[in-house]
Amino acid sequence: MKYLLLNFYLFILFGVIFPNISNAQNPELKLTEIVSGLFHPTNIASVGDGRLFVSQLDGKIQIVQNGTLLNTPFLDISSKIRDAEWGGIFGFTFHPNYAQNGYLYVHYVQKNAEASVYARYTRSANNSNIADPNSEQIVLVVPYPVNGHRSGHLAFGKDDFLYITTGDGASGARGSIGDTDGNAQNLQNLFGKILRIDVNNGSPYSIPSTNPYQIAGDNIPDEIWARGLRNPWHWSFDKETGDLWIGDNGQDDWEEVDFSPNNHAGGLNYGWRCYEGSHPYVSTGCGDASNYVMPLLDYAGYNSNGVGGSVLGGFVYRGTQYQSLRGWYVYGDYQTGKFWTLKRNTNGTFQNILQNITLPNPVSFGEEPNGELYVATFYEGKLYKISTNMIESVNSGNWNNTSTWSCNCIPTVNDEVIIQTPHNVTLTQNANAKYLQIKGRLIFNGNQVLGLAN
Repeated sequence: MKYLLLNFYLFILFGVIFPNISNAQNPELKLTEIVSGLFHPTNIASVGDGRLFVSQLDGKIQIVQNGTLLNTPFLDISSKIRDAEWGGIFGFTFHPNYAQNGYLYVHYVQKNAEASVYARYTRSANNSNIADPNSEQIVLVVPYPVNGHRSGHLAFGKDDFLYITTGDGASGARGSIGDTDGNAQNLQNLFGKILRIDVNNGSPYSIPSTNPYQIAGDNIPDEIWARGLRNPWHWSFDKETGDLWIGDNGQDDWEEVDFSPNNHAGGLNYGWRCYEGSHPYVSTGCGDASNYVMPLLDYAGYNSNGVGGSVLGGFVYRGTQYQSLRGWYVYGDYQTGKFWTLKRNTNGTFQNILQNITLPNPVSFGEEPNGELYVATFYEGKLYKISTNMIESVNSGNWNNTSTWSCNCIPTVNDEVIIQTPHNVTLTQNANAKYLQIKGRLIFNGNQVLGLAN
């Protein structure tokens, strides 16, 4: 192991962060409960002002502010939804220009119908904690079969177009053959697809000129951007690169994580139902494997051990608080409650690390504009902040004094360390850490050496 030796003869003031020299280390996730009392949460979003917005299946979007669940919902469309179990709000996203126009886009299940409605709502002009339920402008309606997979998520890409994923419309009963109608491969319907529309032009939208299927008379909906998905409940764009990461729920055998680079031209086929994960499923009418985008990884689902699998797509961490996590994709599994961190290398290889934490039925990840991540649990109704295990200063004191640190120990080369404000930590002899973040003050009392693992 190498060390970067830093010799200082000065005070290092608060706000300074050492260069990131710990990317080679595997991050260890930590979950901190933020709030409880949510009812079947489905999605988490933020506008960057400290508030977190959480949608629920009862047709409400709640606000969490400073660790408190506000009494009044941000949006209440409970009178419009089918039911509060699996027929409410499935997802929502804020317009990139939300600060100026106040627009948010919501996916909910229509009352007295099986249709998925994608509608725009507008923030109240007089109260930033309220969106006007009467401001609804319907953007798109997708009729679904009874109890069919409808996906959930929608989000804006770096190109400012709105992306919507749809499910294959099948029920997905255990032991049955999935997508018997072949919807996900059929380009003449909207099921099992990624849709891409321009809500900044047209009424209610227009088709981006770079969408791949725009030949007059081909009977292919111009909205289609990609196909071959089963039930991509949650997915995300890497906020730094624009790359697309999808968690696509499998039938019985395989859960999958899909990756597509930002520079692809659309028209991709993710394989379902010709493939479940990277494994052949129903080959009728399917072409060569080269026609499909195989998942970056897949893992065994229900049939492997009788324990249900249901992958939960997450986010690539692009925050600044936890340097060892930067560039890692965080994802989980709804059924098992497990979490993983995944680092994709430029040559297509990857590291996939099972974390030593679990939650009951994690149902949605969320990302703040500053890149910090959160996760919500479905039946438990709690919201957690995602961080990494770090040793924190709890008092001012000597680096080598155990009472200075939250672990009641002295940091070693294996530890991520943070000196919290307003603590003053003095280095009186040589010390080591894997990574150091300074919010308070680190004082070198002589010719000491602080070694940071590389």
